[in-house]
Amino acid sequence: MTQLLPIIEELADAPDHAARARWLLEAPLAVIIRDQVTIHRLLSAAGFHEGLGYFAAEIAALSAMRGRDGLAPSTIRMTREYARIGIQIIARGGAEEGKHAAAG
Repeated sequence: MTQLLPIIEELADAPDHAARARWLLEAPLAVIIRDQVTIHRLLSAAGFHEGLGYFAAEIAALSAMRGRDGLAPSTIRMTREYARIGIQIIARGGAEEGKHAAAG
């Protein structure tokens, strides 16, 4: 994948869902927002459904209209945090969901 930026190539070359989850947690939010179409395509191609859920929650939080307190609505913040917890578990290798898809 020669047309991708090196940070996106890391996601494209991730060997399993745990590595993809770590990438999602560590990538700069600016990269996530800027390259969201490519990231979504890579997560979809890998069959990483949990990652897509977290990714959608992150994009929603980054795109939400903020209140006077500077924060997104509490429902969006809670959704993002619950999704983040799930991805953290996968990143530590504690979840087996979708493991067969990573091998394919």
